[in-house]
Amino acid sequence: MILHHAKFIDAIRGKTFIRVVFYSIPDAGKVDRECIPLDFGPEPGAVDVLNRYWIWDHANTAGANPLGLLPDQIVSVQVLGRNFIPQQLALGNRSWNVIRDWEVQRELHDPSETTKK
Repeated sequence: MILHHAKFIDAIRGKTFIRVVFYSIPDAGKVDRECIPLDFGPEPGAVDVLNRYWIWDHANTAGANPLGLLPDQIVSVQVLGRNFIPQQLALGNRSWNVIRDWEVQRELHDPSETTKK
């Protein structure tokens, strides 16, 4: 696990953007990305069971989405002060390792309760 593992998990549950600096194999160096934290755990359907930090690069600059980073690739994680809306991500049906409340938030409003002027 990384030094700021708990902050990463809290950012998932809090629907908060993160800034992550990680070693990118395709770029052969460190990269700094503003991302959405998705999950922590093994890759679904993979033979290896290595836990990865799953992120979504909303600017599509880090490669394939979602991107799974091994703990030794991550240099630092910083939680940012902006929230994201999970329903706007093209994630499809997924099962998560980290428990979270990402249900669609519906406004409770009865259309018959309209005010006439």
